[in-house]
Amino acid sequence: RVGPALLDGKPVGPGDRLAYGLGRVFVYGPLKNTLGLSRIRVGYTAGEAIGPEIFDFYRSLGINLKQLYGQTEASVFITQQPDGEVRSDTVGVPSPGVEVRIADTGEVFYRSPGTFVEYYRNADSTASTKDAEGWVATGDAGFFEEETGHLRIIDRAKDVGRMADGTMFAPKYIENKLKFYPNILEAVAIGNGRDFCAAMINIDLNAVGNWAERNNIAYASYQELASHPQVYAAIRAHVEEVNRSVAEDPMLSGCQIRRFLVLHKELDPDDGEMTRTRKVRRAVIGEKFADLVAALYDGSDSIYTETEVTYEDGRKGKIKATLKIEDVQVFGDAQGQKVAAE
Repeated sequence: RVGPALLDGKPVGPGDRLAYGLGRVFVYGPLKNTLGLSRIRVGYTAGEAIGPEIFDFYRSLGINLKQLYGQTEASVFITQQPDGEVRSDTVGVPSPGVEVRIADTGEVFYRSPGTFVEYYRNADSTASTKDAEGWVATGDAGFFEEETGHLRIIDRAKDVGRMADGTMFAPKYIENKLKFYPNILEAVAIGNGRDFCAAMINIDLNAVGNWAERNNIAYASYQELASHPQVYAAIRAHVEEVNRSVAEDPMLSGCQIRRFLVLHKELDPDDGEMTRTRKVRRAVIGEKFADLVAALYDGSDSIYTETEVTYEDGRKGKIKATLKIEDVQVFGDAQGQKVAAE
Protein backbone atom coordinates (compact mmCIF):
# COMPACT_ATOMS: atom_id res chain seq x y z
CA ARG A 1 0.00 0.00 0.00
CA VAL A 2 2.79 2.47 0.80
CA GLY A 3 5.56 1.15 -1.48
CA PRO A 4 4.85 3.60 -4.35
CA ALA A 5 4.62 6.52 -1.92
CA LEU A 6 8.00 5.65 -0.42
CA LEU A 7 9.53 5.47 -3.91
CA ASP A 8 8.17 8.93 -4.70
CA GLY A 9 9.45 10.42 -1.43
CA LYS A 10 5.95 11.15 -0.13
CA PRO A 11 5.26 11.30 3.62
CA VAL A 12 4.49 7.91 5.19
CA GLY A 13 3.71 7.36 8.87
CA PRO A 14 6.23 5.61 11.15
CA GLY A 15 3.92 2.62 11.68
CA ASP A 16 3.57 2.07 7.95
CA ARG A 17 7.31 2.53 7.46
CA LEU A 18 8.00 -0.14 10.06
CA ALA A 19 5.46 -2.54 8.56
CA TYR A 20 6.84 -1.98 5.08
CA GLY A 21 10.40 -2.53 6.36
CA LEU A 22 9.36 -5.89 7.80
CA GLY A 23 7.61 -6.72 4.53
CA ARG A 24 10.78 -5.85 2.63
CA VAL A 25 12.80 -8.31 4.71
CA PHE A 26 10.36 -11.22 4.74
CA VAL A 27 8.24 -10.83 1.56
CA TYR A 28 9.23 -8.15 -0.96
CA GLY A 29 12.99 -8.81 -0.85
CA PRO A 30 12.74 -12.59 -1.35
CA LEU A 31 10.16 -12.06 -4.11
CA LYS A 32 12.40 -9.57 -5.95
CA ASN A 33 15.28 -12.03 -5.61
CA THR A 34 13.17 -14.80 -7.15
CA LEU A 35 12.31 -12.47 -10.04
CA GLY A 36 15.99 -11.57 -10.52
CA LEU A 37 15.31 -7.92 -9.66
CA SER A 38 17.13 -7.53 -6.34
CA ARG A 39 19.70 -5.05 -7.63
CA ILE A 40 17.61 -3.17 -10.16
CA ARG A 41 17.81 0.63 -9.85
CA VAL A 42 15.15 1.64 -12.37
CA GLY A 43 12.91 -0.20 -14.83
CA TYR A 44 10.87 1.00 -17.79
CA THR A 45 7.72 -0.33 -19.38
CA ALA A 46 6.95 0.60 -22.98
CA GLY A 47 5.04 -0.66 -26.00
CA GLU A 48 1.45 -1.73 -25.40
CA ALA A 49 -0.32 -0.21 -22.39
CA ILE A 50 0.30 -2.03 -19.11
CA GLY A 51 -2.50 -2.57 -16.60
CA PRO A 52 -2.34 -0.22 -13.61
CA GLU A 53 -2.58 -3.12 -11.18
CA ILE A 54 0.54 -4.72 -12.69
CA PHE A 55 2.37 -1.39 -12.75
CA ASP A 56 1.49 -0.67 -9.10
CA PHE A 57 2.41 -4.22 -8.07
CA TYR A 58 6.04 -3.83 -9.13
CA ARG A 59 6.30 -0.38 -7.60
CA SER A 60 4.82 -1.68 -4.34
CA LEU A 61 7.77 -4.08 -4.14
CA GLY A 62 10.12 -1.10 -4.18
CA ILE A 63 11.05 -1.40 -7.87
CA ASN A 64 11.32 2.04 -9.46
CA LEU A 65 9.26 1.16 -12.53
CA LYS A 66 8.39 4.02 -14.91
CA GLN A 67 6.66 4.58 -18.23
CA LEU A 68 8.70 5.21 -21.38
CA TYR A 69 7.56 6.23 -24.85
CA GLY A 70 9.95 5.69 -27.72
CA GLN A 71 10.59 4.37 -31.20
CA THR A 72 13.48 2.76 -33.01
CA GLU A 73 13.45 5.81 -35.32
CA ALA A 74 14.11 8.05 -32.31
CA SER A 75 17.00 5.95 -30.96
CA VAL A 76 14.30 4.85 -28.49
CA PHE A 77 13.77 7.86 -26.23
CA ILE A 78 10.93 10.34 -26.84
CA THR A 79 9.38 10.84 -23.40
CA GLN A 80 9.96 9.36 -19.95
CA GLN A 81 8.82 9.91 -16.40
CA PRO A 82 11.04 11.77 -13.89
CA ASP A 83 11.33 10.55 -10.31
CA GLY A 84 8.38 11.68 -8.23
CA GLU A 85 6.13 12.04 -11.30
CA VAL A 86 5.42 8.39 -12.02
CA ARG A 87 1.89 7.42 -13.09
CA SER A 88 0.37 4.48 -14.90
CA ASP A 89 -1.71 6.60 -17.32
CA THR A 90 0.95 8.86 -18.89
CA VAL A 91 4.29 8.35 -20.63
CA GLY A 92 6.05 11.29 -19.02
CA VAL A 93 7.68 14.45 -20.38
CA PRO A 94 9.96 14.92 -23.42
CA SER A 95 13.45 13.56 -22.89
CA PRO A 96 16.35 16.08 -22.91
CA GLY A 97 16.93 17.39 -26.43
CA VAL A 98 13.62 16.04 -27.76
CA GLU A 99 10.86 18.28 -29.13
CA VAL A 100 7.30 16.97 -29.25
CA ARG A 101 4.26 18.58 -30.85
CA ILE A 102 0.65 17.49 -31.38
CA ALA A 103 -0.87 17.98 -34.85
CA ASP A 104 -4.42 19.20 -35.40
CA THR A 105 -5.39 15.58 -36.04
CA GLY A 106 -4.08 14.61 -32.60
CA GLU A 107 -1.06 12.75 -34.01
CA VAL A 108 2.19 12.99 -32.05
CA PHE A 109 5.29 14.30 -33.88
CA TYR A 110 8.85 14.58 -32.52
CA ARG A 111 12.35 15.58 -33.54
CA SER A 112 15.67 15.18 -31.76
CA PRO A 113 19.40 14.61 -32.30
CA GLY A 114 18.67 10.87 -32.16
CA THR A 115 16.18 10.90 -35.04
CA PHE A 116 16.95 8.36 -37.78
CA VAL A 117 18.41 9.58 -41.08
CA GLU A 118 16.30 7.44 -43.41
CA TYR A 119 14.82 4.00 -43.96
CA TYR A 120 17.25 1.76 -45.77
CA ARG A 121 16.58 1.91 -49.51
CA ASN A 122 13.03 3.16 -48.95
CA ALA A 123 12.83 6.83 -49.84
CA ASP A 124 9.02 6.80 -50.09
CA SER A 125 8.55 5.55 -46.51
CA THR A 126 11.13 8.05 -45.28
CA ALA A 127 9.30 10.94 -46.98
CA SER A 128 5.93 9.89 -45.55
CA THR A 129 7.33 9.57 -42.02
CA LYS A 130 9.89 12.39 -41.70
CA ASP A 131 9.51 15.89 -43.15
CA ALA A 132 12.18 18.31 -44.34
CA GLU A 133 12.35 19.99 -40.91
CA GLY A 134 13.09 16.68 -39.19
CA TRP A 135 9.67 16.12 -37.61
CA VAL A 136 8.82 12.42 -37.42
CA ALA A 137 5.23 11.12 -37.45
CA THR A 138 4.72 8.48 -34.74
CA GLY A 139 1.35 7.19 -35.97
CA ASP A 140 0.05 7.57 -32.40
CA ALA A 141 -2.53 10.06 -31.15
CA GLY A 142 -2.17 11.80 -27.81
CA PHE A 143 -2.18 15.08 -25.92
CA PHE A 144 -0.27 16.92 -23.21
CA GLU A 145 -1.89 17.41 -19.80
CA GLU A 146 -2.02 21.11 -19.04
CA GLU A 147 -1.35 20.70 -15.31
CA THR A 148 1.61 18.30 -15.45
CA GLY A 149 3.02 18.61 -18.98
CA HIS A 150 2.90 14.82 -19.26
CA LEU A 151 2.11 13.20 -22.60
CA ARG A 152 -0.80 10.77 -22.76
CA ILE A 153 -1.06 8.33 -25.67
CA ILE A 154 -4.68 7.44 -26.37
CA ASP A 155 -4.72 5.39 -29.57
CA ARG A 156 -3.26 4.82 -33.00
CA ALA A 157 -3.87 8.00 -35.01
CA LYS A 158 -5.62 6.10 -37.82
CA ASP A 159 -8.18 4.70 -35.36
CA VAL A 160 -9.09 8.01 -33.71
CA GLY A 161 -12.38 9.42 -34.98
CA ARG A 162 -15.17 11.77 -34.02
CA MET A 163 -18.59 11.08 -32.62
CA ALA A 164 -21.69 12.71 -34.11
CA ASP A 165 -21.31 15.76 -31.84
CA GLY A 166 -17.63 16.21 -32.73
CA THR A 167 -16.31 14.61 -29.53
CA MET A 168 -13.02 12.77 -29.96
CA PHE A 169 -13.48 9.00 -30.14
CA ALA A 170 -10.49 6.78 -29.27
CA PRO A 171 -11.61 3.13 -29.31
CA LYS A 172 -8.35 1.52 -28.23
CA TYR A 173 -8.14 3.84 -25.22
CA ILE A 174 -11.51 2.50 -24.05
CA GLU A 175 -10.74 -1.09 -25.00
CA ASN A 176 -7.45 -1.12 -23.09
CA LYS A 177 -9.17 0.15 -19.96
CA LEU A 178 -11.73 -2.65 -20.25
CA LYS A 179 -9.06 -5.31 -20.85
CA PHE A 180 -7.26 -4.33 -17.65
CA TYR A 181 -9.92 -6.41 -15.87
CA PRO A 182 -9.04 -10.13 -15.75
CA ASN A 183 -12.64 -11.09 -16.61
CA ILE A 184 -12.43 -9.32 -19.98
CA LEU A 185 -10.33 -10.87 -22.73
CA GLU A 186 -11.24 -8.60 -25.66
CA ALA A 187 -13.43 -5.58 -26.25
CA VAL A 188 -14.57 -3.68 -29.33
CA ALA A 189 -15.66 -0.07 -28.82
CA ILE A 190 -18.01 1.47 -31.40
CA GLY A 191 -18.83 5.15 -31.72
CA ASN A 192 -17.19 6.81 -34.72
CA GLY A 193 -19.84 9.04 -36.31
CA ARG A 194 -22.48 7.89 -33.81
CA ASP A 195 -24.41 9.54 -30.99
CA PHE A 196 -22.74 7.54 -28.21
CA CYS A 197 -20.16 4.85 -27.51
CA ALA A 198 -21.18 1.19 -27.23
CA ALA A 199 -19.13 -1.95 -26.69
CA MET A 200 -19.06 -5.64 -27.53
CA ILE A 201 -17.13 -7.68 -24.97
CA ASN A 202 -15.48 -11.11 -24.81
CA ILE A 203 -15.13 -12.69 -21.40
CA ASP A 204 -11.91 -14.51 -20.49
CA LEU A 205 -13.01 -18.14 -20.27
CA ASN A 206 -10.22 -19.13 -17.87
CA ALA A 207 -10.76 -16.28 -15.41
CA VAL A 208 -14.56 -16.38 -15.48
CA GLY A 209 -14.56 -20.19 -15.57
CA ASN A 210 -12.44 -20.31 -12.41
CA TRP A 211 -14.86 -17.90 -10.74
CA ALA A 212 -17.81 -20.08 -11.79
CA GLU A 213 -16.19 -23.21 -10.33
CA ARG A 214 -15.44 -21.48 -7.03
CA ASN A 215 -19.07 -20.40 -6.81
CA ASN A 216 -20.51 -23.79 -7.88
CA ILE A 217 -22.00 -22.34 -11.07
CA ALA A 218 -22.42 -25.04 -13.70
CA TYR A 219 -22.00 -24.26 -17.39
CA ALA A 220 -21.60 -26.38 -20.50
CA SER A 221 -20.08 -23.89 -22.96
CA TYR A 222 -18.54 -20.48 -23.45
CA GLN A 223 -21.89 -19.26 -24.73
CA GLU A 224 -23.75 -20.41 -21.64
CA LEU A 225 -21.22 -18.86 -19.26
CA ALA A 226 -21.10 -15.58 -21.20
CA SER A 227 -24.88 -15.16 -20.92
CA HIS A 228 -25.08 -15.93 -17.17
CA PRO A 229 -26.79 -13.08 -15.22
CA GLN A 230 -23.99 -12.88 -12.64
CA VAL A 231 -21.38 -12.62 -15.39
CA TYR A 232 -23.34 -9.79 -16.98
CA ALA A 233 -23.57 -8.04 -13.61
CA ALA A 234 -19.79 -8.31 -13.13
CA ILE A 235 -19.08 -6.99 -16.64
CA ARG A 236 -21.54 -4.13 -16.14
CA ALA A 237 -19.70 -3.17 -12.93
CA HIS A 238 -16.38 -3.13 -14.84
CA VAL A 239 -17.86 -0.98 -17.62
CA GLU A 240 -19.20 1.53 -15.10
CA GLU A 241 -15.80 1.69 -13.38
CA VAL A 242 -14.24 2.44 -16.76
CA ASN A 243 -16.86 5.15 -17.36
CA ARG A 244 -16.06 6.72 -14.00
CA SER A 245 -12.37 6.79 -14.95
CA VAL A 246 -13.02 8.18 -18.45
CA ALA A 247 -15.32 10.87 -17.01
CA GLU A 248 -12.29 12.39 -15.25
CA ASP A 249 -10.68 13.11 -18.63
CA PRO A 250 -12.23 16.27 -20.14
CA MET A 251 -11.04 15.48 -23.65
CA LEU A 252 -12.39 11.92 -23.74
CA SER A 253 -15.32 11.99 -21.30
CA GLY A 254 -17.71 11.73 -24.26
CA CYS A 255 -16.34 8.24 -24.96
CA GLN A 256 -18.14 6.72 -21.98
CA ILE A 257 -19.95 3.51 -22.87
CA ARG A 258 -23.75 3.78 -22.83
CA ARG A 259 -24.70 0.25 -23.89
CA PHE A 260 -22.89 -3.08 -24.11
CA LEU A 261 -23.38 -6.77 -24.84
CA VAL A 262 -21.29 -9.86 -24.10
CA LEU A 263 -20.52 -11.77 -27.29
CA HIS A 264 -21.57 -15.40 -27.62
CA LYS A 265 -18.21 -16.45 -29.09
CA GLU A 266 -14.58 -15.50 -28.75
CA LEU A 267 -13.17 -13.26 -31.46
CA ASP A 268 -10.94 -15.56 -33.48
CA PRO A 269 -8.24 -15.09 -36.16
CA ASP A 270 -9.58 -18.21 -37.93
CA ASP A 271 -12.91 -16.39 -38.36
CA GLY A 272 -11.17 -13.28 -39.68
CA GLU A 273 -12.18 -11.16 -36.66
CA MET A 274 -8.61 -10.62 -35.47
CA THR A 275 -5.12 -10.70 -36.90
CA ARG A 276 -2.73 -13.50 -35.90
CA THR A 277 -1.17 -11.05 -33.44
CA ARG A 278 -4.65 -10.58 -31.90
CA LYS A 279 -5.39 -7.09 -33.18
CA VAL A 280 -9.07 -6.38 -33.75
CA ARG A 281 -10.17 -6.09 -37.39
CA ARG A 282 -12.77 -3.38 -36.96
CA ALA A 283 -14.08 -3.40 -40.51
CA VAL A 284 -14.61 -7.17 -40.48
CA ILE A 285 -16.33 -7.07 -37.10
CA GLY A 286 -18.52 -4.15 -38.16
CA GLU A 287 -19.71 -6.13 -41.19
CA LYS A 288 -19.96 -9.56 -39.57
CA PHE A 289 -21.81 -8.32 -36.49
CA ALA A 290 -23.83 -5.59 -38.22
CA ASP A 291 -27.05 -6.89 -36.62
CA LEU A 292 -25.53 -6.60 -33.14
CA VAL A 293 -24.24 -3.09 -33.82
CA ALA A 294 -27.69 -2.05 -35.05
CA ALA A 295 -29.31 -3.47 -31.92
CA LEU A 296 -26.91 -1.57 -29.68
CA TYR A 297 -28.13 1.69 -31.21
CA ASP A 298 -31.84 1.06 -31.83
CA GLY A 299 -32.83 0.62 -28.20
CA SER A 300 -33.30 -3.16 -28.29
CA ASP A 301 -32.80 -5.03 -25.03
CA SER A 302 -31.95 -8.30 -26.81
CA ILE A 303 -31.02 -9.59 -30.26
CA TYR A 304 -31.17 -13.04 -31.86
CA THR A 305 -28.17 -13.75 -34.05
CA GLU A 306 -26.53 -16.51 -36.08
CA THR A 307 -22.77 -16.37 -36.57
CA GLU A 308 -20.60 -18.50 -38.83
CA VAL A 309 -17.57 -20.06 -37.10
CA THR A 310 -14.60 -22.17 -38.18
CA TYR A 311 -13.84 -25.25 -36.09
CA GLU A 312 -10.34 -26.58 -35.39
CA ASP A 313 -10.65 -29.25 -38.09
CA GLY A 314 -11.56 -26.63 -40.69
CA ARG A 315 -15.29 -27.35 -40.79
CA LYS A 316 -17.66 -24.41 -40.72
CA GLY A 317 -20.83 -24.12 -38.70
CA LYS A 318 -23.15 -21.62 -37.10
CA ILE A 319 -23.65 -20.50 -33.52
CA LYS A 320 -27.14 -19.30 -32.66
CA ALA A 321 -27.82 -17.14 -29.62
CA THR A 322 -30.05 -14.49 -28.16
CA LEU A 323 -27.85 -11.81 -26.62
CA LYS A 324 -28.87 -9.44 -23.88
CA ILE A 325 -28.09 -5.72 -24.30
CA GLU A 326 -27.71 -3.58 -21.19
CA ASP A 327 -27.56 0.14 -20.49
CA VAL A 328 -24.86 1.40 -18.14
CA GLN A 329 -24.42 4.51 -16.06
CA VAL A 330 -22.38 7.44 -17.34
CA PHE A 331 -20.83 10.16 -15.23
CA GLY A 332 -20.03 13.87 -15.26
CA ASP A 333 -20.73 15.98 -18.32
CA ALA A 334 -21.60 12.93 -20.41
CA GLN A 335 -24.44 12.17 -17.98
CA GLY A 336 -25.78 15.69 -18.39
CA GLN A 337 -25.57 15.41 -22.18
CA LYS A 338 -27.47 12.13 -22.05
CA VAL A 339 -30.27 13.62 -19.97
CA ALA A 340 -30.46 16.65 -22.27
CA ALA A 341 -30.66 14.41 -25.33
CA GLU A 342 -33.45 12.35 -23.81
